[in-house]
Amino acid sequence: MALSKLSMNLIFASIVAVLGLAATVAFYNTVRSARMVVTTAPPRLPDSPRPPDVPGEQAVLQQMIDRSPGDPYVLIRMADYYYDSGQYEKAADFYQRSLKIRYQNPNVETDLAICFHYLGQNDKSLETLDRVLAYNPGFLQARFNKGVVLIEGKKDLKGGIAIWEDLLRANPGYPHRAELEQRIEQLKSSSQ
Repeated sequence: MALSKLSMNLIFASIVAVLGLAATVAFYNTVRSARMVVTTAPPRLPDSPRPPDVPGEQAVLQQMIDRSPGDPYVLIRMADYYYDSGQYEKAADFYQRSLKIRYQNPNVETDLAICFHYLGQNDKSLETLDRVLAYNPGFLQARFNKGVVLIEGKKDLKGGIAIWEDLLRANPGYPHRAELEQRIEQLKSSSQ
């Protein structure tokens, strides 16, 4: 009888563990796909960070990192957590750690560049964006963000506008074309 009770407890614990793991994986896949939309959709950088959505998310991510320290995707998720909570120095550290494992990830490097921008390291941000554009010249978010860093970080209005105009010229179907054209016109008229 004790053996069957122990067997039942082990089976129950296994089921709970599998369901918990499946829920965690589904949650993080959902969070990452939502983040990808947020990363590529807005035609400007966010004015302020948004708070993390899930209480205890950082602790769960740290446990996953402790179990799989070489998993670049878990490191990216932790970086995204810090990025979304406005902790750009920590986010940059985790993005860089993931890039040591999985080199040349344009999404990660572009987010890293924006961390540098928010930390006031605009030259480092531009170097990172230029590296992305060297191996992936059509990566629209890096092109857009380079314009932002030039305009907001380096106060190079002409350079930033030129990057954005080039982006629009090379990509007639750019999804945020109207908003970006309007922003360019506002910047041009404000500089006169």
